[in-house]
Amino acid sequence: MKFFIKTSTVTLIFICIGCISGVQDSWAYMSSTNYINWMDSLNFGGEESSSSASYKLQDTFGEIGTGIVTSTNFTGLIGFRLPEGVEPTFTFTISKNSIDFGVLTVGTVYTDNVVVTTSTNATDGYFTTIVEDGELRTGLGSDIDDVTDGTVSANSEEYGIRTTGASGQMNGADTAILSTAQEVADSAVAIDSDATTITFKVSIAPVTAAGIYEHTVTLISTGRF
Repeated sequence: MKFFIKTSTVTLIFICIGCISGVQDSWAYMSSTNYINWMDSLNFGGEESSSSASYKLQDTFGEIGTGIVTSTNFTGLIGFRLPEGVEPTFTFTISKNSIDFGVLTVGTVYTDNVVVTTSTNATDGYFTTIVEDGELRTGLGSDIDDVTDGTVSANSEEYGIRTTGASGQMNGADTAILSTAQEVADSAVAIDSDATTITFKVSIAPVTAAGIYEHTVTLISTGRF
């Protein structure tokens, strides 16, 4: 008896939380009992209201040594206007939009991979979640059981995912995909081209009903600005 099983990932979403320029809670600043100085500058003038029919200009005169400086743990935005001018950036890609296990037979664990990659300058990084529209199923009501013991094993009816990569959140065990969102990747800092591999795994038992199995999963990546 042959089994044709596939699952497809068709939705790609990214979300920026607080995607506006301005002061973030994690920025350093000078303060006292009564005041907070968000930014300081040594200059001799400037104006907030220069404008034309198409543009508005906020300018500052006299600053020296401005720009962006970085270290392992910090980024310095040097200059009166610079903190206002750093626009949020966020990109999220999926290596492909479908998973196809092909024809399955008893006694083998079948796998296929998707790589999700995120780049962002969000101060507190990002997280990526996965959610399903229902079990891996046929149109006649049969479904593949979710993995529950941490390992998709041959000769058992089981289905789940595992992640690999520095930011992977399911690196230690095969995990069931749920109808509520679960994190598959997470970085607490701004990061460039952060890739996490999601491995989909399935096996069947002798009593698994024959048919074409499928469902839709959605991957959402969110920036913490």
